[in-house]
Amino acid sequence: MALKREYGGIQPCIRAGIFRIRIPFIHFKISPPEIVTGLMNACTSYGALAVLITTLGLDPEVAWALVVFETAMYTLNWLLGEPSICGWITPAMAIMVLFLETLPEGVARLQALTAIQLELGLLFIILGFTGLSKKLNTLVPPALKAGIVLGAGINAVVSRLKEGGATDTMTIACICGLVVVCLFMFSQRVRNKMNSNKVLSFMGNYSFLWAVIVLFLVGGLSGEVQYNFSGEIFKVPDFMGLFMAVCPFFIGFAEPSVWLMALPYALTAWIIAYGDFVTVQELGMSSVREDEHIEFDANRTNVICGIRNVILALFAPYPALAGPLSAPYCIATYARYKQDGREGMDSIYDGSGTNLIFTVVGLFIFPLYEASLAASAALLVVILVVQGWACATIAFGLMEGREVLDKGIAGMCAGFFVARGAQIALPAAIAFYLIIANNQKIREDYAWNKDHQRIEDEETARQLEALRIRMEALKSGAIVDDEDLQKEGK
Repeated sequence: MALKREYGGIQPCIRAGIFRIRIPFIHFKISPPEIVTGLMNACTSYGALAVLITTLGLDPEVAWALVVFETAMYTLNWLLGEPSICGWITPAMAIMVLFLETLPEGVARLQALTAIQLELGLLFIILGFTGLSKKLNTLVPPALKAGIVLGAGINAVVSRLKEGGATDTMTIACICGLVVVCLFMFSQRVRNKMNSNKVLSFMGNYSFLWAVIVLFLVGGLSGEVQYNFSGEIFKVPDFMGLFMAVCPFFIGFAEPSVWLMALPYALTAWIIAYGDFVTVQELGMSSVREDEHIEFDANRTNVICGIRNVILALFAPYPALAGPLSAPYCIATYARYKQDGREGMDSIYDGSGTNLIFTVVGLFIFPLYEASLAASAALLVVILVVQGWACATIAFGLMEGREVLDKGIAGMCAGFFVARGAQIALPAAIAFYLIIANNQKIREDYAWNKDHQRIEDEETARQLEALRIRMEALKSGAIVDDEDLQKEGK
């Protein structure tokens, strides 16, 4: 029986510095609906199989073990106190892959990936413990942020739609998967009807899953995807074989020059991931309930992401890296948490914890791996094209209200990333910005970043204060409406 939370309080936990340790069945309960969504999430975890096999040159079963190990690191999120559902830094994967494919096949690529992921992990941890992540973010001009994100998006699309790829060998499966995901995730025709149609709303929340199912079915029926099932239902991967194949303690670490080469890629991945830290907090703030106070701490989120990346770098480097947010599943879980109330989901940790636990459990279902392996190339097309769209919308959103000069800088920076990768593109983009922008422009961009950070911080503080007032009012038996909260929170 899980420990009970007092009304309006924080879910029981073991406090350890910035961490809030929670153990299943003691500090949170298993939530049945999230068992289903967790198993669904397991399907999407196989999206990088094609990269692991083709780019890193891994044996398929070693690749499977790597996916299971990487996904198992998700459990650190709920164990150490994060209320969100974490995932990859997906837009960065295309940039990583293009860089790795410039290196000799085999050990050199794994060593370079280890260097990038370890540097990224240490950056997350340092910024988390020092609280400097916001400061670093304000130093990056808006045009450079937009250019980096746009370049990542274009890279994602170009890398998967190029001639001779899966779109030529699995054309029907790719097209059907893309049509389904675009309809339910982006189409105005469908999304405008979701508020009034529960079926469409449910399908929209899990749009990527339906795309995967359609891709599997159409691929099999058309003969483009050949499924070979062994008959095994549950199987445990050979983790020792995985470590011997990819762990730097077995294959060696990279030369110092590679570590230097990896730095721009680590910094680029952090810049791309930063927006997810903001999104995690915004999602939580928009889903607050009177019966539970959810603790959000951007520094803790940075540190946990750092720990996941360091563990992966030292034991099983992963090209999609470790980020703070899996947007589709996190949004769906928070929506149910808000709508169903305490009876439907006692704590947000019930939902997010259950989802991540059963995502890992689902990966031991061997037929799911076998189906994903057969369709892995087409699956990656759908994932990265969706990321291309997401990156483009984020980049243009960053440029909203900005002058033409910023848009030109962003476009050129994106071009640098597409043409030459982060190793050359990041320093080239910084140099280009310093050449184009005068001192006044540089100061204005820094002031604009600081102002936006201030607005975000003030909004967060306002919502936390409003929540505090509501909790106190509820405990005292007073009735407080939103208008009163706004007046008192000023």
